[in-house]
Amino acid sequence: MIKQRVITILASSNIRLPKLEELTGISRYTWSNLKNPSKNREIKEEEILAIAKVFPQYRWWMLTGEVMPEAGQISPGYEEADRNLTERDAV
Repeated sequence: MIKQRVITILASSNIRLPKLEELTGISRYTWSNLKNPSKNREIKEEEILAIAKVFPQYRWWMLTGEVMPEAGQISPGYEEADRNLTERDAV
């Protein structure tokens, strides 16, 4: 479950692998392998901690699948829905 949530975070962020490597210190090839479903490998603690550091707003959701917006802990889907509501209200 955590691996899939990390993949969701990476997909929603649109961060390119070289930049992710720069931000985390973890090889772009490692991130590429993690995102590749045919590789079917476990996510490592180091990778989870790196994503938690780069995306602190997603920490709770990444670990539990739950959001706590009152504490600033959201998911990529929550963030997108909130942004769409805000844009709609502005019209």
